[in-house]
Amino acid sequence: MAGSYNQNSDPQLAIINLMIPYIHLGIDELDISPLSLIIADFGSSHGKNSIEAMKIFINYLQKTNKLTASPLVVHNDLPTNDWTTLFHLLADDKSYQGVANGYSFYEQCLPVNSLSIGFTASSMHWLSKIPFNITNHCFHAYAEEHERQAYKHQAKLDFNSFIEHRSRELVSGGILVLSIPSFDDQGIESISNYFDQLYICAQSFFNEQELLYLTVPIYLRSLSECLDYELFDRCSLKLIKGELSRLK
Repeated sequence: MAGSYNQNSDPQLAIINLMIPYIHLGIDELDISPLSLIIADFGSSHGKNSIEAMKIFINYLQKTNKLTASPLVVHNDLPTNDWTTLFHLLADDKSYQGVANGYSFYEQCLPVNSLSIGFTASSMHWLSKIPFNITNHCFHAYAEEHERQAYKHQAKLDFNSFIEHRSRELVSGGILVLSIPSFDDQGIESISNYFDQLYICAQSFFNEQELLYLTVPIYLRSLSECLDYELFDRCSLKLIKGELSRLK
């Protein structure tokens, strides 16, 4: 995606704007010292949407008098991310002090008891790895039952890792605000058809062996898979609100 994500991520920005009431709700529950806040966006990509999201947080923190000094913003993504583009945007914007963190968010990214606010949007459907290539399609929703179950299991492992690491990084009274691409309550989501059309087109260009390597490493969870109360209790986290929202 070198250089292209920022020009092709309006749907992801729309999701961030949809999250504004949840961001405000989370900040209303924030119960920490306003000094030395650290805010992290896990899955910042090339930066355009991430910077906008961070400004939403900072503006509401200022509005609610929960910010008395400049926060430190951590932009997290994989080491292979286009960091140069993000750095240029930060230098041009100058709204806050931002730094980069080049780790998978499925591992520890920050010191224990350091994080005030953790955020992610349109990122946690990406898997840390795929169990295997899907045999008859590129997308897990069209896979055989045993393949879907393997992807579901990997998604559970990844979800647990994310929550466990963030819970250790959070300071007492800190918050997480997460937007996770999911199926709705009727088991319907909006992107399966795109991947089906992609696979149909790919069949015109690739042979059977090549199609095996077209597997897309994502998994869309149900709401119940995102609301793991046993995991939250184990990690000493309290759910403020969890619900399905849909872009209009």
